[in-house]
Amino acid sequence: MFALIGHQQKLATKAWRPSRTSLFRCFASASPQQDDKTTQSSFAGMKEAEKLVDHSARGIGQVIFLNSPVSGAVILGGLAVSNPYLASLAALGTITATGSAKAAGLDDQALKDGLLTYNGCLIGCAAAVFGPSSLLACTSSTIIGAAATPFVAATLKETMTIPQWTYSFNLVALTSLLRTRPLLPTDQAVITDVPFASSVGFGDLIMSPFTGISQIFVVDSALSGFIIFYGIGMVSTIRQAILFVLGIVAKGHALMGSTLGTLCGAFMGADVSELAMGLWGYNSALTSMAIGVFFVHSTPTLALSAGGAAATAAVFGAMKSVFGAYGAPALTLPFCTAASACYYLGKQIPALQYAKAPHSPEKNSA
Repeated sequence: MFALIGHQQKLATKAWRPSRTSLFRCFASASPQQDDKTTQSSFAGMKEAEKLVDHSARGIGQVIFLNSPVSGAVILGGLAVSNPYLASLAALGTITATGSAKAAGLDDQALKDGLLTYNGCLIGCAAAVFGPSSLLACTSSTIIGAAATPFVAATLKETMTIPQWTYSFNLVALTSLLRTRPLLPTDQAVITDVPFASSVGFGDLIMSPFTGISQIFVVDSALSGFIIFYGIGMVSTIRQAILFVLGIVAKGHALMGSTLGTLCGAFMGADVSELAMGLWGYNSALTSMAIGVFFVHSTPTLALSAGGAAATAAVFGAMKSVFGAYGAPALTLPFCTAASACYYLGKQIPALQYAKAPHSPEKNSA
């Protein structure tokens, strides 16, 4: 009897313990499905992250009309060389604008081309220079302002018959700056301005066109301007000769615009420190680049680019005085005003031809 009981216990134990073969079969049947789901989820996450980076980098490039993630990365690097804090907020603003536009389901193609995110980049740049001194407050204002820009851009798209330029950035940023009034004169500002003005040298004036290019992103640095200038030529693959030539043309518009704006400022009696800081060049550089992008390259286009740069400098001088009285910068409103006027001229002057694909310059050769 005891032998029978022992035999039954052995059978029960043997039946209860799973064999290595059964365990292997169990995991072999379940593991591939779980692994596939995990892998697919991982790939989907990586793909979305890549899209976010690509769209954001294009947004940084689109500040100066470049639909290129490489150009965007070079520009961001140029900003970081002189002001890492500003570069960080510029990246934050661009990523926030990208996420905001994506979450709202706005125009997918415009999002891919960075057209809904470049204003967010400028919001971050302006916040770094004119925003609160507190890191938390400045970061918060960047996120809030940048998140709003895609919706302003989407609204303007329905109401404007011309390119939006940087109107969204100006509307959002000036809403805050006209209240905080960061440029109101103080005793400290008067004291610090004197030695700065006396330290301006001939070399600073010579490099001011590059400084003007950097001031598009609210950075006072000829080195950053040169790096951004280098990035302008990276519109697309440099191996294609036509794109290489067009890259040189785009650089020419940027440098010519900034130079003419600075010269016009000097002619109008601008303070030498303002000229050296590139304040009279950045709006003119934007106008010249806009004309180079939205019109087919030709001699009349080149003439319009030069004339537009000079007109932009004149508008900047007027707006600088008006907004300065309220303690706020004019930002890029002079560019928006002058560029809009130049764009309308395309309908009046037969020799000017609109570009069929402004963000694909290789398709726009006459």
